[in-house]
Amino acid sequence: MSSHRLLILCLILCVQNYSCNEGSLVTAVRRSNDLRGSENAETTNLRSWNGQTALHRRLHLGNTHGVLNIIGWGTLLPIGAIVARSFRKSPLKCDEWYNLHVVCQTLGYIIGSVGWSIGMWLGNSSKQYSLRAHRILGIIIFTSSTAQMFALCLQPKKENERRRWWKICHKILGYLLISMIVANIFQGIDHKDHAEKWKWIYVGILSVLSFCALVLEIFRFVMPRIHR
Repeated sequence: MSSHRLLILCLILCVQNYSCNEGSLVTAVRRSNDLRGSENAETTNLRSWNGQTALHRRLHLGNTHGVLNIIGWGTLLPIGAIVARSFRKSPLKCDEWYNLHVVCQTLGYIIGSVGWSIGMWLGNSSKQYSLRAHRILGIIIFTSSTAQMFALCLQPKKENERRRWWKICHKILGYLLISMIVANIFQGIDHKDHAEKWKWIYVGILSVLSFCALVLEIFRFVMPRIHR
């Protein structure tokens, strides 16, 4: 197995371990809250101050969750898909396209998984953040992206007959994954404060990515006809 595949596997295991640690943290927070509930009336002011601090912390973590998911899932993964489609042969052939693709997908997976773990922690620790549809779609996205990362490590060799079917499945799942990511990001934005501001920021990011992809597709269609 090549070195970059070993690196990807190690990173996946680290992310999985991080997610398990987040689950342990949720249990600790719940126990802490139970202990607080048993305090007497003399600590009311302290609990009120702690409650405001916890609310501020949750708001900060919610914003961090959104930013990490937009950068990881919503930006780097689409860039990796664009690189794989447009830099392999035409219109812009690059000998290092595969390494660029792997780097974008790996960074996107790591950053997005950290953001996903924060979102899961928020959903488990507060009813305010338990958005059922957003949560379920997030779990599907994390599971699918993990499968895609393992697929990069387990892809058949070029001379293998299964390579063609592997590429088709990898491509279809990748495009479906990006579609789910975009939909889930907008769903999460709808439940945030200053939703319009967040929405316009991500619309701007998608517009830039879509414009680049469209220009590359035009070149992909036109260049072969020019060189005839």
